[in-house]
Order: sequence, then C-alpha cells, then structure tokens
Amino acid sequence: MTKWTNEKLQKLQDLRDDGLTVDQIADQLNTRSRTIRYAFERLHQLERQGRFVPKTTKPTKNRSNSSQHVNKNGSITSSSLITIKDGQKLTDKELLEKHGLDPDRFVIERYVSNAWGKPEPHSTSYQTKITVKPINYDLDDVIKSINQDIEPIKPIKRNNSNFFKNTLIVPLFDLHFGISTYDSMKPYLDQIYCLIANQPYTNLLIILGGDYFHSDSMTKSQTVKGTQLDHVDMEKAIQDGTKFFNKLMSCAIAFSKHVHIISVPGNHDSDLAYVWGLGMKERYKNEVDSFNITLNTWAAFNIDRCGFLIAHGDVAKNRLPLLFASDAKAIWSKTDYHAIFWGHYHQEVVHDDNGVVEFQVGTPKPTDGWEKRKGFTMSRKKLELFEFNKNRLTSIHYLEA
Repeated sequence: MTKWTNEKLQKLQDLRDDGLTVDQIADQLNTRSRTIRYAFERLHQLERQGRFVPKTTKPTKNRSNSSQHVNKNGSITSSSLITIKDGQKLTDKELLEKHGLDPDRFVIERYVSNAWGKPEPHSTSYQTKITVKPINYDLDDVIKSINQDIEPIKPIKRNNSNFFKNTLIVPLFDLHFGISTYDSMKPYLDQIYCLIANQPYTNLLIILGGDYFHSDSMTKSQTVKGTQLDHVDMEKAIQDGTKFFNKLMSCAIAFSKHVHIISVPGNHDSDLAYVWGLGMKERYKNEVDSFNITLNTWAAFNIDRCGFLIAHGDVAKNRLPLLFASDAKAIWSKTDYHAIFWGHYHQEVVHDDNGVVEFQVGTPKPTDGWEKRKGFTMSRKKLELFEFNKNRLTSIHYLEA
C-alpha cells in the first residue's frame, strides 16, 4: 500500500494545479486511478485538520485548465477538475467556461462527473468530462435542407374514375433519421412506387407517427425530455428525412386521387418534427387534400366507413380504444371498422380488442448503438402498408429491404 507522505501529497497538489485529471496523474505516477482518488481524499482530510498545508511552488492555474482531445467526428472531449459550492448547479454555459471553452462557440453533447472529495467544508471537487460540438448550424441551414432538390410533381390524369380504387395507409413510425439515412430508406421508396404505380389509389394517407428524427435538438443528440443519445449528425438527418418525404410525396401525388397527411408527436423529436412538419405543410398546401399536424398525443380521422386513431404509443397506449370511443365520438359513431395505429416499441404486434384492431407497427430503421447494447436487435426491419376498401381492411403489404 502506498504511504502518502507530505512530499507525495505535495506532488499530487502540483499535478492537479497543472490541470491533470485523475487518470493522467495515475499514468504519470504509474499507479491506479482509484489509488489517486483515495490520495486526494486523504489530502483534503489533512487540509481540513490543518495537518497539511500545500506549498505554492508555482503559480496555481485556474481549474478551468483542462485536457482536451479532438475526436474524428469533429467533437472535442475535455477533462477537468472543478470545485463548486455544495448544492450549486452549473448551467451548460458555466460548465463550458470552467473547461475553458467559449459557450458561444460550443454546445455540450455528453457530460460525466465523479466526486473527488471536499477541499473545503462547503465545497466539493469533481472530475468532469464533457464532449462538445462546435456550433456551426443556423436557421439558414434548416431552410436550405428543407428546400433542396425540389422536383416538379406531375399528377396523372385519368378520366375513368374506376381507374382508382381503395385506400392505402402508409404509417411512418420511428424512422429515426440520423440513424436512418436516405440511402437506407430508398429500397422502401422503390417498393412503394411499384405498388402505387401499378394500381393507383383513391385515397393515400401518410401517417407521421413520431420519432421521424432521432433527436429533438439540432446541436445536441437528445430526446424531448433531455435524455442524451449517441451522437448523430442532425443537419444530415434533416436533409435525408426531407429528401425521403419529398420523393414519397411526389409518388403519392402522381398516383393517387386524394392525398392526406396527419402527424402526431413522438418522444424523441416532437418539437423539431412539428416545426419541420409546418415547413412541409407549407410546401404541399396546394398539392394535397389535407395536412394536419397536432401536438396532442393522439388524433382520429375516418375514410368512408373506416375510422382510425393514431398515437405514437409512449403515452396512454392501454387506454387508446376507450379514448377513441369516448373522445372521438363523431368519428366512432359514423364508422363500422375501427383501427388504431401506434409504434414506439419498434416491433410488430396486432391485437383485436373487442372489435378495435390495434396495429403496433415496426420500423425499418437500422439498429443503433443503444439497441445493440440492450439486445433489442431481433425484430424484423420492415415497413407495413395497409390497404382498405370502403368498409374494412383488405390487405397488409410488407416491405423489406
């Protein structure tokens, strides 16, 4: 066991004043990080008892001095020892400043801290590690992402009304663009095109069922509630998600008599998807029959004698049939077939609840790092399209890459 003499403790103090982290000090002294943490606890204890007074052998550096490393994706990982008063909560701006980083130039993506000890009775030292990303994204980039690659839409013209038949519902749940890319989703677009072009539909309904994008923030990878996610490039995610939607809309408008879009929020992206959806609504306002966006957790609609309720599935999923009957009475009462669409769990489940058929749909998104760590890798990757006549479901089309 290492005997921590005053001379060795002074060496620790000097290294800390140089801005080194626990791991860096352990490497320099050829010992374990746990041993260094114990030594600092001992140092602080002796300081409080007046049995050890560090010598000022060099100018003490500000604790904002940190060890920084530039990662391959352009982010920066910074490690630093900081001391704050007990009960104090640092804002992102204050934390960046303590790491010697400009809050106007960087945004925090990940944050980890470990308590080191109490150098003073009412203060605590923490070893902190943050990963930051340069702020290089602005509203102009969003506009460019949404409006790039616009192609003219040429609707087909058919005088024979018998040329069109049935209703096709395209549920887009949990695509998680940022994990999904346009290239990974293009095989599904090709299959949708073949399906619709061979037999145009009277009604085509696109459901934006939430979590269309992986993150709710452009500068951080996080959910609506602030849960930190593995880093994704959200500028590219917007570009890919917009390109996919534009291609889908071109196909829908060209080969369908009536096109409807309805959107409900997800737990990953509700704010971002709402703003993006407003941009899409403005673009296609003269091309579609309806484009409804809501921040409510569910929405109901009907086509002919078929009534539908959609929700992301993270809220009140066990009460959706009752909500349908009680809170959407106007639609419930005039329809004979009742169905609910929801996602969230990334797997397919069909359940007939006393006449209300619940379709929990899966997702074609690639497996991400979180799913691999948790073992959620066995569900089949597919997109499901539902075909209805005026009275009931007639078929389900399974699309797989």
